[in-house]
Amino acid sequence: MVRNEPRFDAISAAGSYPLLSGLSEDPEFTLDLGTLFEFGLRRTLDSIATMIDETSG
Repeated sequence: MVRNEPRFDAISAAGSYPLLSGLSEDPEFTLDLGTLFEFGLRRTLDSIATMIDETSG
């Protein structure tokens, strides 16, 4: 994460992704491995639940 921070800062500063820039300016926003893992896991589980619902009905 530390190694990629300058790259993230450069992408954010370029202004091409305003939503990303807005997130990084939020004082409550933290980007750490635990947060990234939880985010990805939730999306994966939500997708699996949707697929189960679609095939069950």
